[in-house]
Amino acid sequence: MKPLVKIVIPDAGPINTLAAAGMLHLLLKPKNVRLILIQTVYDEIISRAKELAAFMESNKKRIDIVTTSICKDNTGKRLRGEPIEKGRGDLAIADFLMHFVDDVVGNAPALLLYEDKKLARLRLNEEIGENVHFITTAAYLRKLEQEGIIASFEETWARIVSANAHPDPNIDRSPNSREVEYEADSGSAIFSGQSSGSSGSKPPKTGIRRGPK
Repeated sequence: MKPLVKIVIPDAGPINTLAAAGMLHLLLKPKNVRLILIQTVYDEIISRAKELAAFMESNKKRIDIVTTSICKDNTGKRLRGEPIEKGRGDLAIADFLMHFVDDVVGNAPALLLYEDKKLARLRLNEEIGENVHFITTAAYLRKLEQEGIIASFEETWARIVSANAHPDPNIDRSPNSREVEYEADSGSAIFSGQSSGSSGSKPPKTGIRRGPK
C-alpha cells in the first residue's frame, strides 16, 4: 500500500493555474494524497468562483485547512470591517513555514507545491522539515505523467497555458513553466510506494531539473 503523501499549498498560485484549465482534480488524482491549505488561501479560493468552492466542498474529507496567527488576525480585521493590508498573504505564508508546517506534515512525505519563486527563497531561510519536497506545478504534472496518472505532460501543460493566457497583461496569469524540484533531505521517492527516505534508497531519476540544495 502506498504511503500517505501530503501536498502542501501555501499560496493560491498552483490552484489558480489548474482551476483556469478545469484541472483541479489533478491535485487529488494520486489516491494516496491529502491537501493542506492555509486559511487565507482557502478564503481566497472559495470567494473567487463557485466551481472552486464546489471542489473544496466535494473533497473536504481529503483537505485540511491550517489557520495561522496571521490568518486569525486577518479574520478579525474582516469581521471589524477593517481593510487587509497588502502583503498579509506573504506574512501568512512565512508564518506557516516558520511555525506550522512541521507539525502539519509530521512524518509523512510531503510535496510543497509552488509557483512563486519567493517560496523557494523562504525554503533557504527557514528550517523546513527534512521530509518536505518543494516542487513547482509543472514539475508535479511531469511526475504525474511519469507515474501514468496523466497521458501527456505536454498536452496538459499546453491546455493550462492557453487557459491562463490573456492579451491584457493585467489579466494574464501565465503560469511558471519551470520544472524545478528541491528534494527533501530524507529522499523523495514519493509516488513509488516507498516512504521518503524510509529504506535508505535514492529516489528514482525523473529527468526534472532540480534546484540547488
